[in-house]
Amino acid sequence: MSAFGYSLFGFLLAVAILVAVHEFGHFWVARKLGVKVLKFSIGFGRTIFSWRRRGDPTEYSIGLIPLGGYVKMLDEREGEVAKEERDQAFNTKPLSVRTAVVAAGPLFNFLFAMVAIWLVFVVGSDDIEPVIGEVVEASMAESAGFRPGDLLTGVDGKEVKTWGQHQFYMLHQAMKGNAIEVSVSNPQYGDRTLRVDFSGLDQWSISRQPITSQIGIWPPAPPARVSQVVEDSPAERAGLLPGDEILAIDGEAVSSWVDMANRVSRRPGETLRLAVLRNGQERDITLVTHVITVEGQDYGQIGLYRPALQNTTLRFGPLEAVWQSIDYNWRMTAISLRSLGRMVTARMSAENLSGPITIARLAGRTVESGYADFMKFLAIISISLGLLNLLPIPVLDGGHLMYYLVEAVTGKQPSENVMVWGQQIGIAMILMLMVLAFYNDIVRLL
Repeated sequence: MSAFGYSLFGFLLAVAILVAVHEFGHFWVARKLGVKVLKFSIGFGRTIFSWRRRGDPTEYSIGLIPLGGYVKMLDEREGEVAKEERDQAFNTKPLSVRTAVVAAGPLFNFLFAMVAIWLVFVVGSDDIEPVIGEVVEASMAESAGFRPGDLLTGVDGKEVKTWGQHQFYMLHQAMKGNAIEVSVSNPQYGDRTLRVDFSGLDQWSISRQPITSQIGIWPPAPPARVSQVVEDSPAERAGLLPGDEILAIDGEAVSSWVDMANRVSRRPGETLRLAVLRNGQERDITLVTHVITVEGQDYGQIGLYRPALQNTTLRFGPLEAVWQSIDYNWRMTAISLRSLGRMVTARMSAENLSGPITIARLAGRTVESGYADFMKFLAIISISLGLLNLLPIPVLDGGHLMYYLVEAVTGKQPSENVMVWGQQIGIAMILMLMVLAFYNDIVRLL
């Protein structure tokens, strides 16, 4: 399957799952609290498929536009309600019932994220050992005392088993601008506790690259072995294949993937002679590097994907995975909330906002890379969807909850005019967010 095929399939699958989870929250709680549900739909627009179950008043349907869904409940504001069914209408229910039904959608998104991460932790996910391969000169990491060969064993007292865990816990504290203590072990330097102060970190662009590379530490570089070749690239045209190992460039030995990439980058538009090991036999391959320009500077590329260095598996028992999932989701929610707040207050670049195109590309990559990555992706998007729906914007769940808060304080519902104006403002705000997200997506593509 092509990259576009994976992206399309991953995006549609992710939307279907997350929308179904969100709308099922509204549906299930409404039914449990005595509200009659007329329709449960995945997708908008013209119905392309629908069915009913015997004795069930709800119509279940699939809409033509797979970008959302809805639950239609019996409501006097949306049509006539028979006298004998009035007690099942949503608008006649007490404030507590209406609040519970509306809040259930986002709540189910958070619950789904917890279940998804629990499954990942129980089944296990591939990662790399938290060993430092390189410390950048004059970096925060060098100042803190990190050394190549250090094994990262803990962050602020929490045990770390993989490089991914280490990055995640560090990012959570870095976004607060806090100082953290990192426990390391090294046969040469012994066990040490190092202090990293994030107060001077550039919060504006904190999410643009891994937090570890921002402070100046890298895992051990993978060997210069080809894992995947970019279509119609210099590497593909020259005949490089997955599994090939690049031994030398122009007669000079290559020590690692990073070494190879750096040397290619310094040779834009130039001819390179590669010594390649394939199936135990060495052969020469000649190619001309592609030229890319970044901020006025030319760099060389040959079209190879960086290989993943996976040498360990993160796995927990079923009970421990419950607490690990709660901790993971709590930290991810805090990171998402802080990012959202900083974008709103212009303390973080709005370039971090992603739209359907970026989400589709990420969905495709995670589907292609395996179950664990796709489930993590679903969990993160589910948390984001839950938080987005809780924003106090009319037309979103958070807007309805805001109206219910006003009703709880004043003792009466907002007027019809207020609701109409709120809906128009809410739609305008959502449209602006969508335009910004699409703009960011297109810029990333270009």
